[in-house]
Amino acid sequence: MVEDAAITLKEMTITTLENINTRLFLWINSGAGMHPSLDYVAIFFAEGGAYLLMALFIFSWFVVDERRRTTLLLAAEASIVGLLFNFIITLVYFHPRPFMMSIGHTLLPHGPETSFPSDHASLLFSASLYLLIFSRWVSMGVVLLFVAILTAWGRVYCGLHFPFDMLGSLVVAVFACLIIYRLRASLEPINRWVIRVL
Repeated sequence: MVEDAAITLKEMTITTLENINTRLFLWINSGAGMHPSLDYVAIFFAEGGAYLLMALFIFSWFVVDERRRTTLLLAAEASIVGLLFNFIITLVYFHPRPFMMSIGHTLLPHGPETSFPSDHASLLFSASLYLLIFSRWVSMGVVLLFVAILTAWGRVYCGLHFPFDMLGSLVVAVFACLIIYRLRASLEPINRWVIRVL
């Protein structure tokens, strides 16, 4: 009896969370295809957020000192760990994308892959949070966090992800940053070598 009640409560909780997730998605996605200017901005960040990250990192690499270069490498390593976490999650959990459930409006084509969590969001949140919180490079961190938020919004607006995918990516990013921050001393020899080579 107790086990049945626990299972029922779990099912009700999952159903409630799914309903909240779907409602939030439909609210964010409701304007897709109706406002060309907003569609353009959403598509730009949904597709280009990761490229903006790379462009900012490459540009910064050539204009900052060695200490900042080390910080850039640590932020990049946090992003890699975030993507690794995502990969592990996809091996044990699958959640369909909105268009696979025939809900909302889709502005960008995408394969029928799991939606949770978002690689784009994990990549950007990991880098931005490391710079903003763990390295205190506030200016760069704020810029990248702004890009990360717009990218997360854009991918939901374009019908590729649910809002909870982005929340999951944010949690992944926090853990990725914590791991790299703890390992920063161990990574120092590798990062110094990379700086010398590049």
